Amino acid sequence: MAVTDCDGVRTVTMSHPERRNALSEVLSAELVAAVMSARCRVLILRAEPGVTTWSAGHDVDDLPGEGVDPITWISPVERLVQAIVAAPFPAIAVVEGGAWGAACNLALACDLLVATRTATFAITPARLGVPYHPDGVVQILAAVPANAAREMLFSAQPLAADSPLLAGTVNRLAESSAELTAISEKLAQRIASLAPLSIRSMKAEINALLGAAESDPETRLRLEELRRTAWESDDLREGLTAFRERRAPHFEGR
Repeated sequence: MAVTDCDGVRTVTMSHPERRNALSEVLSAELVAAVMSARCRVLILRAEPGVTTWSAGHDVDDLPGEGVDPITWISPVERLVQAIVAAPFPAIAVVEGGAWGAACNLALACDLLVATRTATFAITPARLGVPYHPDGVVQILAAVPANAAREMLFSAQPLAADSPLLAGTVNRLAESSAELTAISEKLAQRIASLAPLSIRSMKAEINALLGAAESDPETRLRLEELRRTAWESDDLREGLTAFRERRAPHFEGR
């Protein structure tokens, strides 16, 4: 991972190509440290130019044991998302290649999104039999229209950055890796030139207004039971086994 600071802009570059920038505990902790130590006016989060995978998402080897619902476990990726949301400066996700699973959530949790036209975004728990964390669903719903969120969650199919379903989600589209860098840096420099206290206040207001209201106790219990059923299922074991064996899973709904 590389970190550079210039004229109020911190650029954080993921550079673990051998793991397709999978958000392991190690990489996530490095990214959290880079965000929390920043004394900047705007942060750019990106991968190395020219990659085909921005990030492969959460490292499945870091999941808790079978049958354990990680809703009680704060994952390294969730800490990273929380750090970006809580940061007093805007964060710009600069995406080329695929942003999959938790990496898609990470990109959507940033305040602004710049992507190449061919970049893709996918939420893939249905391919593994994993019930998605409510906070992750909230982040998706805050970033994309509800019908787009449903398609992403239910189909596990990637959406291209220029898909009509993501209209209004991607702030800028680029035709090439070089143009992506130029566009994102120009946007970051513009933000960095403006009043940081005003921007900090507006970011906090946006986050507060987009935050989900607490569910009533009965609904929360029902959701927890549905998640528990999925986490204790044969389908989850089959999904993770098939992923590791690089084959298509066969789900039976039990």
